[in-house]
Amino acid sequence: MSNEEIEQIIDDYIRRTSRLLPDNFETEDLLEDLKAHIYEGLGHKQQIKPAESSVELVQEVLKELGTPEEIAEEYSKERVPDLDDDEAEDKFTYYAIRLIAAIVVAVIAALIVDFVTEGAVDFAFAFFVLVAFAVIEWFVRAKQIGES
Repeated sequence: MSNEEIEQIIDDYIRRTSRLLPDNFETEDLLEDLKAHIYEGLGHKQQIKPAESSVELVQEVLKELGTPEEIAEEYSKERVPDLDDDEAEDKFTYYAIRLIAAIVVAVIAALIVDFVTEGAVDFAFAFFVLVAFAVIEWFVRAKQIGES
């Protein structure tokens, strides 16, 4: 079998696994590590069993890793710990404080912009623009860490 066929088998396995995992940066890293691990395992098996078909060896490596469903299940066990009531309350408090801080910063920044521009930029306009940027930043950060 050619290297293209081996790559196709591995890419198919990675694709099936990626469909079962959340779409975030940690998943991308996991999939890259998984692919590297498959190629390392294949290389090792080719050294040990040079007479065997590469397709059989890659299938053996994938079987040892487990099905994409098993990998996704293990990932979710490690990734999503159950929140007890105290942790959920702490998370609520954290977000409430973060929201209040963002509003306070937006008010102060809008006042400064209004003062520095001598009224050329209205306080309300500056406040709403700054709050909009804070909301956008919040969603981008949540997406990056996988909370959305």
